[in-house]
Amino acid sequence: MTTYDLGDGVNLEHLVYDRDNELTAATVVLTVTAPDGTTSTPSLTNPSTGRYVADTVIPDQVGGWSGAWMVTGAVTDLVTFAFTVADPAPPAYTDITTVKAALGKTTDDDRDDLISAAIIAGARWIDRRCGRRFYADLAATARVFRPGRRVSCDGSDAVLRVDDFATTAGLIVETATGIGGTWTAVATQEAGPDNADSYGQPWNRIRAPGAWIPYTGKVRITARWGWPAVPDDITQANTLLASRLYRRKDSPQGVLGNAEWGAIRVSRMDPDVEALIAPFMIPLVA
Repeated sequence: MTTYDLGDGVNLEHLVYDRDNELTAATVVLTVTAPDGTTSTPSLTNPSTGRYVADTVIPDQVGGWSGAWMVTGAVTDLVTFAFTVADPAPPAYTDITTVKAALGKTTDDDRDDLISAAIIAGARWIDRRCGRRFYADLAATARVFRPGRRVSCDGSDAVLRVDDFATTAGLIVETATGIGGTWTAVATQEAGPDNADSYGQPWNRIRAPGAWIPYTGKVRITARWGWPAVPDDITQANTLLASRLYRRKDSPQGVLGNAEWGAIRVSRMDPDVEALIAPFMIPLVA
């Protein structure tokens, strides 16, 4: 069974043959069933005789998906299929090859397990240290924000600070007031900061012309959260930190020894790593 990542496009097509094994025209309907039992019928195109191509399916649920091609007319047939959708673990910001080069290792499998663990631990430490993550979700999801101190003014417009999101494609902004209030889509909004995509930066502002932000309500935003691409500084920081974490196996008590210069205590923080991630850290506000 084929496995796709959450948010990946799934391309489906079906060929219809007659009893003489020749491609032939027919009436074809595709039904796709999600893990929660909901169904959809993607539109089909017929680029050539007997070939039916579905619009790309974008899975938005993790689990087992199924589908059925219903063929009627010149040929009667029912063809079923299934695939799995998984939500992959958060990615790292560097790779084994790069870290091994930094460590001066040349063998193919020299403690790859320990190096991989150091890479993942370093990436997640960077996320926590910076207060953000540097990869984008595969699919858009909704998050709710209560304006409060998140709102500032820019001229006559209100600006709502939100989490980083990677693209404005598929962005949906809704508002509600009170407990259990109905969500209402906002027709006019603008993502910021200006030209974020040109600089490889995420969007994390929603400008509200006409001051539609409910100061005592809440705002629901559907977007692909995270950064559009991993900054080079973060990749280098992950490489340095992974190398440092890997070498800690040689100093389990926090002390590294050498016959020539004796024992020294391993410093708590790496100043180069701190310098690399400093521009990306979100300051804490009391």
